[in-house]
Amino acid sequence: MQGPPTNECVTRRTTDIPAQHSARTSIDLSAVARTYAIVLRIAYLGCIAIATLLHLGFDPSLAHAVDRLQRAIEPTLGFKDIVDAARNVALFLGWGATWVLTSEAPTRRRDALVATVTGMLASLSVESVQLFSAFRTASVIDVATNTAGALLGALALWLMERRAIGDMRRGTMIGIPGWLPASALLLTAFGLAFAPSSRASLTVTWVSSPSARARAVSEMAAIDVPWTALATDACAWLIVGLFVAVAIDDRAGRIRWRQLIAWLVLVPGLIVGAHIGRAAAGLMREASSEMVQSVGAAIGLLLGLLIVPRWRAAVTARSTRALHLAMLAAAFGMLMTWTPAGWAARSGATAFSWRQLVPMMSLFQRQDLSSVFLVLQKAGLGAAVGACLASRKRVGEPRPGLRAAVLYAAVLELGQVFVPGRYPDVTDVLITGSAACLVAVLIERADHGARESVHLSSRP
Repeated sequence: MQGPPTNECVTRRTTDIPAQHSARTSIDLSAVARTYAIVLRIAYLGCIAIATLLHLGFDPSLAHAVDRLQRAIEPTLGFKDIVDAARNVALFLGWGATWVLTSEAPTRRRDALVATVTGMLASLSVESVQLFSAFRTASVIDVATNTAGALLGALALWLMERRAIGDMRRGTMIGIPGWLPASALLLTAFGLAFAPSSRASLTVTWVSSPSARARAVSEMAAIDVPWTALATDACAWLIVGLFVAVAIDDRAGRIRWRQLIAWLVLVPGLIVGAHIGRAAAGLMREASSEMVQSVGAAIGLLLGLLIVPRWRAAVTARSTRALHLAMLAAAFGMLMTWTPAGWAARSGATAFSWRQLVPMMSLFQRQDLSSVFLVLQKAGLGAAVGACLASRKRVGEPRPGLRAAVLYAAVLELGQVFVPGRYPDVTDVLITGSAACLVAVLIERADHGARESVHLSSRP
């Protein structure tokens, strides 16, 4: 007689689908997302409305609205427009992802198309309202970037779901594809170049071209970066390297050379790209930071390639492995968030006020490029922790689960009360917790797809 499914490591190309038995009695998040799809979509539209219509200053004058429409059709492009474009893409990425993850599984091309169209309609709606605003500025560029964000979010989740289904059929080291938490942490570490703990502000105006700003930055002397910031960079990229090693060693139990080459191209490319982007944005060059980040990533990857096989052999329960990685990702977040923020102290932006208790208010207050990367950092961190904890449910260990990820997001913000130059923000809790929820739903959708494909392939 066959015994109950175990929680042990699977061999190469062996599906770990039977490990679902003990987890099926817990809440099916993907089913909940589909059941409450309308509520969740309306809630996200509410976040969009707060972010785009806050401090509207309603002006009922039709003549003024016509003038604003003319400016919207023929916009000028300046620094504020570049920042707004990046913020718009980031905001509507979430809309595309939310629409896809609340649609019927598996995701189809039609879902991505509908997400894009509805994102465009939502953008047209808020831009039309902004025509009657004395403070907000409507623009066709905003419509285009909002629509592009919705499209990118929908396509990204669709492609991730398809790839995850194939990987989860073959068996994985922690119950989910290792590239999910690895890429999420990589995104967070990349954002540290633009929204770090201690960095300089803009030094070149946005009137000039990106190449002119880059030349001006290259002619300036590099600034010294505080050792605390360099230590944060080194540790952050070292942890990223460890997670990348897990992704490389995920299914085969040995180095997969194609994956190794792909990550060896991606990680250094992002480090170099971040510093090129900093120069194009007019941010001062930093002495040693690029080298510290590269060395940290290299050491983390080398250690991971040496340690992960032994760790895999010593810890046979995938749920325990997932918990170990969740703790490592949580440490990454604490290091990044609880480092004293010297740049905020110099800018005078450290005062806590009631506005930090209003969702989306802080994003409205900060009209700079760093705010975009702060959102990506929080989303990446939430996705990494949420993915590791959600994988435990998939292999039969529902606790700790998603609630632990949301609680972690809250503790992360509350801990900033005791960190010089930082303060808690409910928007960050919302972003981190929502990212954890989104990736948990993605995992369950991929899980259902993997089990269904195994069921169909087993038919005579």
